[in-house]
Amino acid sequence: MLNAAQTDTFGNIDALLDSYDVQDDPVLATHWKPIETNLWSRIENYAEEINNYGSVMSQHLIRTSAVGMQFITTELGFSERAGRNFYDANLLHDLGKTHPSYDPAIWQLPHRPTQEERQEKREHTQLGVELTDMAVSKSPEELLTHPHIQIVQSLQRLHHERMDGEGYEGLEASKLGKIIQAICIIDAFDGDMIHRPHQPERRSPASALERMKTGKKYGGAFHPEILQRFIDFQLAAR
Repeated sequence: MLNAAQTDTFGNIDALLDSYDVQDDPVLATHWKPIETNLWSRIENYAEEINNYGSVMSQHLIRTSAVGMQFITTELGFSERAGRNFYDANLLHDLGKTHPSYDPAIWQLPHRPTQEERQEKREHTQLGVELTDMAVSKSPEELLTHPHIQIVQSLQRLHHERMDGEGYEGLEASKLGKIIQAICIIDAFDGDMIHRPHQPERRSPASALERMKTGKKYGGAFHPEILQRFIDFQLAAR
């Protein structure tokens, strides 16, 4: 669980997201991009010889980043610069799934996960932050203190939070800014449409949206207004 200081640091990144531009930031170009390239390669190639889960994961990250960028700029009032920063940072939100402590088979189980397996999978949010810390550990201070690193790690740590406080970190709704609230919705929507081996078929976009709005699993999980905006946003795109 996050302590009080970490909650303030991780939970609300809305203002930070518009404080720089990943497109032409010299610190990020020099020090972050090589690291990010290596981390992205780690994701893409994860379990390539076992179950090729890296392909599933990387496509999920690309989709949620693209949808998120469009949603926050057109529906939540964020600038195009903030959208670009979100896209780049969100590409690594599932990095923790590549942690060497995992057996890759856990991401493609032939059965519904047990309670023990669910708990193990939940740890990927914290492990993503740890892997990012390791990747930047030898970087200069100007990168370590750059807001982009904080945003990357906030998205890694908090993309499974809930408005009712029952998310992975248990943060209260008042501690979650719009960006974190949005990624929790976007990640759940896209994740629900990924076919799992134990499921008879892949969920459709319509059934995923309906499940998020009325399903028992998601009751109390999302900010009602942002969820409805996202539903309308998705319906308008179809």
